Amino acid sequence: MTALGRVGKYELRHQIGRGAMGVVYEAFDTVIERPVALKMLRTDVFGTEQLDDVRARFKREAHSAGRLSHPNIVTIFDYGEHEGAPYIAMDLMQGEELSRSLESGARMALPQVVRVMDQLLSALAYAHHAGVVHRDIKPSNVFVLRDGTIKMCDFGLARIEASNLTETGAVLGTPAYMSPEQFLGLPVDARSDIFSVGVVLYQMLTGDRPFSGSPSTIMQKVLRQDPVEPSVLNPTLSAAWDTLIKRVLAKKPDDRLQSAREFAEWLRLVAEGKPLPASAELPEDATVRIDATVRLAPPAKSGRKTLGVVLAGLVVVAVAGAVVLNRRAAPPPAPNAVVAAAPVVAATPAPATPAVAPEPPREVKAPPRPPRPVEKRIVKADKPRPSPAPAPAETKPAPAPAQAPSRAGKVVSLDRTWGFLVVQSADPAVKVGDRLYANLADGRRVPIVVRRISGNLVSAIPEGGQKISDEMLGASVTGK
Repeated sequence: MTALGRVGKYELRHQIGRGAMGVVYEAFDTVIERPVALKMLRTDVFGTEQLDDVRARFKREAHSAGRLSHPNIVTIFDYGEHEGAPYIAMDLMQGEELSRSLESGARMALPQVVRVMDQLLSALAYAHHAGVVHRDIKPSNVFVLRDGTIKMCDFGLARIEASNLTETGAVLGTPAYMSPEQFLGLPVDARSDIFSVGVVLYQMLTGDRPFSGSPSTIMQKVLRQDPVEPSVLNPTLSAAWDTLIKRVLAKKPDDRLQSAREFAEWLRLVAEGKPLPASAELPEDATVRIDATVRLAPPAKSGRKTLGVVLAGLVVVAVAGAVVLNRRAAPPPAPNAVVAAAPVVAATPAPATPAVAPEPPREVKAPPRPPRPVEKRIVKADKPRPSPAPAPAETKPAPAPAQAPSRAGKVVSLDRTWGFLVVQSADPAVKVGDRLYANLADGRRVPIVVRRISGNLVSAIPEGGQKISDEMLGASVTGK
């Protein structure tokens, strides 16, 4: 076999594959005399500003997988550099990536699904016990050998407990397989891997991904929508598979199965047709809160506002009708109540403004009284004219325009599942980490911190552990 050259003690035989980050060769260790797979970083495709980060990620893969020794995790033999290019020597595996069989859209036989999942969960349970969270579980990182054994590989995004190799809160991973907390840039733990494995299981059972589309569409679906139940796409599946998928793809980490071992136990029960634990179903309030979050954003649209007004009007009409039946003398007030109450129910903030506005005009309606004393005061003393001069000075409208440029927008919805305020803002100066203020109707100012920006929508959380409340919906948001 013709050699392509040498990298340290390794003699390159031929190229096996090429990816965005590196090239994989079949090589021969001339010292130990064994074949290996040599993965070399492609330093030529990265700019100077990216290379340091990619090098760190490449080294992280060797560091994370190198500390693990499990039959279903690829074995790392060596790490080094050749002419400035880092390389990793690992197991030489004969087979193909799981993604190749799934990309055809064909469904796998249930026994094969269970076998692959059992090995994958066994590898994850071992890695999690060793303090390693993979963070990038997907079919292309699961290698299936010719005898059916699987090997989990590519620990380039892995996070090691008590390590500073990765940045907390960084949004890393492959969108179609990322957990909600990864999209939100929140700290992740083993339960994030549970979600990603659940996506892989769904794809093996149905031939389709549970969340598809553009990256932004996938993000919205992962955060807000439940996928179609697997039994709808594959009628041969029992309802127990739907329950299992629902638990591992739960939006909140606390609602998911809490470990890979627990996941494996439930998988065996479903495969054997045995009943799942009593706690199998998700609590009702979890689903309701997620649905409520999805429906809170659209009220900004006129169509749904109109629907709300109509429904509110029907309720008030029904109540008024009952009053009319009981009291015949009260027919005229009933329509008035309908007209006044409909807007109040449809938009709670509306009454607040009329309640404040009508009071001043009523007080001002007594202008005849002020002119009389004013004339007397002016006649008695013309010198007090300086006294009105301070009045304009006391009226301090000047600060108001100063606050105008610092406005950031308005709270258009509340994400109760994750505790986020969604602010609509077109201010390009707003950045992640900025502190803003939600100005409530009762005069309170709630400090909020920007966590994510998507177009003109800004997601922020209340500072100091404060919970979001209905009073915050519709509040104006300003800077200092």
